[in-house]
Amino acid sequence: MPMGATIYQEDIAKPALVLVHGLGSAGTIWKSLIPQLVDTFTVYAIDLPGHGSAALEDDEKLDPQSLGHSILEMMRDEYGVHSMHVAGNSVGGWIALEMGAISPTQVASVTALAPAGLWQIAPTRKFPPSLDARFLAKITQFFMRTAYRLPVLKAIGYKKITHLWRELSFETCKDSVLAMARSKGYMPIWGGLRGRRFDSEVDKKVSVSIIFGDYDLTLPESIAQKRAAAPEHADWIVVDNCAHVIMWNYPNLTVDFIKRTAQLA
Repeated sequence: MPMGATIYQEDIAKPALVLVHGLGSAGTIWKSLIPQLVDTFTVYAIDLPGHGSAALEDDEKLDPQSLGHSILEMMRDEYGVHSMHVAGNSVGGWIALEMGAISPTQVASVTALAPAGLWQIAPTRKFPPSLDARFLAKITQFFMRTAYRLPVLKAIGYKKITHLWRELSFETCKDSVLAMARSKGYMPIWGGLRGRRFDSEVDKKVSVSIIFGDYDLTLPESIAQKRAAAPEHADWIVVDNCAHVIMWNYPNLTVDFIKRTAQLA
């Protein structure tokens, strides 16, 4: 399965941290966290199939569990990493949880930031809820600087995922627009998770934190935050005044969550 990883400050003396983005995103979404994370970790920012720089092949299994298997295999076979911490956002949070369930000998901790998969009822709709943002990204990629200056377009693209949408930098918006507009894996990965829920068991020796914002409009509490579906030993944390992309809302706090879950704070 084609997949890529951008490595930041490789140092065999530092533990590996694998970062997994969400649907229609890319490894670039973690940029604001990297300077603080590399003090503690060697960071691997994943591009899922059909996202970022990763290709998309026919007949791939793109459900979260299969993607978790593929990341673990890639880290072992291509990078020689046999022990790691994992953090993920949205669908990436679900994949991170699956990785913890698949291989508790490889995965020491999982920080799931607003993870998908904890549904009350598994979604069966044909299109994902972020489809409007995808259409907007496909259009505005050709005039990004102008679109960035138009509050109505910026609100459509980002209000659902961060209450701080007005404060997002041009670079952050540019990275996310290009990632969404060019994500050939967007619909295939959505197809891989439709009708599914996270129902795997994570060994108690894997440290787990599940973190939601109290203003998550993408995966709201009444629909997609079923605590009974989470690992019993997971720390369940709700962040006040916070939406779906927690690392955009509070980058310093997100770094702290990752380090504390990894027991390296």
